[in-house]
Amino acid sequence: MRQVFIKELWACTPETLARKLGVDLARASLCIETLTTRGVLRLRTSNDAREYEDGSQGVRRGMYQFVYVGLAIFEDLVIVVYPKYLKEEDVTPKRLRRIIRVLRKSAGSFAEIAAASEEGLKANDRLALMLTILEMYGEYGLYENEERTLRQNGGGEINWERTIAMHDAYISNSVPVYIDFETNEVARQTSDFITRLHRFALTESSSFMAEHGLSELLELDEIELSVDKREDLGDAISILYKLEQERGVQFVTWKQRLLGLLIRYFDDDSVLVKSEEVLCLGSTSFYHAWEKACCVALGDVLNEPIGSLGIKLSSKWQKRRRETLMSIIPRPRWFKATVDGERECGALATLIPDALVIRKFGDMLALGIFDAKYYTPSFDNVASGVPGVESITKQHLYQAAYRGFILDNGIERVANVFLVPGRSDGIEMLGWVEFAEVLGIEEPPLVNGITMYAVPADEVWDCYLRNRRLRDESLSRMFG
Repeated sequence: MRQVFIKELWACTPETLARKLGVDLARASLCIETLTTRGVLRLRTSNDAREYEDGSQGVRRGMYQFVYVGLAIFEDLVIVVYPKYLKEEDVTPKRLRRIIRVLRKSAGSFAEIAAASEEGLKANDRLALMLTILEMYGEYGLYENEERTLRQNGGGEINWERTIAMHDAYISNSVPVYIDFETNEVARQTSDFITRLHRFALTESSSFMAEHGLSELLELDEIELSVDKREDLGDAISILYKLEQERGVQFVTWKQRLLGLLIRYFDDDSVLVKSEEVLCLGSTSFYHAWEKACCVALGDVLNEPIGSLGIKLSSKWQKRRRETLMSIIPRPRWFKATVDGERECGALATLIPDALVIRKFGDMLALGIFDAKYYTPSFDNVASGVPGVESITKQHLYQAAYRGFILDNGIERVANVFLVPGRSDGIEMLGWVEFAEVLGIEEPPLVNGITMYAVPADEVWDCYLRNRRLRDESLSRMFG
């Protein structure tokens, strides 16, 4: 198997993809067709520039873009699409493993991130199926049925109810003593056919991962539990019948789920991958992972009660201490015109910031309003790959929504920040944007500009995976 590394948002034609993959034009065209069907590639239908595009490459109508981060297996090719903020020389096995772990945590499991389409785990997503079976083995172990029996004078736990009912006691110093007793014994049926199927699926899945070079990338241990071949297990109809029978009498939740996966695994119509199909493990919305990771790394307190933030609240806000920073944002209200005047129709949904941070730096109390942007900005003659006017306006409105809270409670410093992923080891200020002519001038501690910082993506991902915050000294730089 060959691995080919491609940058997210890289644009191609059938000819350029053929050269990149080292295949002929017909095969490249077939690859484009299947990857487009799965959402990995997107056909550009116009020449209009968009915020999410990579400004380093011209993209024109009729080209295809890799709007995806993750793995795609097509025939004997493993296509690794790495995040757009990295350069080719930055791509290392360690970084790729971290990205896969981030995808897995963000989605919840391998099964949830496997399908590039929005339909979830589809029948032909064999890669997801194998990874989920391997994942469950690591968590629960081998599928084994247990046979519970009673045994006289055995080595298991004494069953006192049965012992008292079936055996006579001898009285010694007014204490009943039992010479014989009944014990609960548990025997594992390791030769059970379902266990055999599970062993086979684990071994074959592990072998597939090793053959395609995915074991190292996904940090998977080699599993060899079976020497069976597929034909040794019988035909698919018999296998599925026995699995369905077992599922009908199994009441343990994880075993029921595993049986469902094994039914898919051994259903030839579902999991046999045709030569023109592609197996995917990745996401077309990697920006969601960046947003989640930034919230963890920053120590977001948006949904925390304001009374638990460790700040001295004014009397007005002390009465509202059980409310959260999210709930104190005002909501727009509609009114219906009536013959008597007006009638309120209730409040609507309101502004929702990505992350709010309240922190003390020395004696200075600071509030940060952060918007995580999965962008790759460029500040040459013209700014490109930057947030548009809607994002800029909303960021100013977030600050306006907290104006009263800031001024009433002695907050001395405010930061209004766009956060983008960076390649370096330190936090870097890239630029800032102002819109004072429309939005007006604010007085300190409120700010008039929104600053854009590049934060080390590797550190943010590590914070997310380990559930910890950025160091205060790193965060303080963004408060000026």
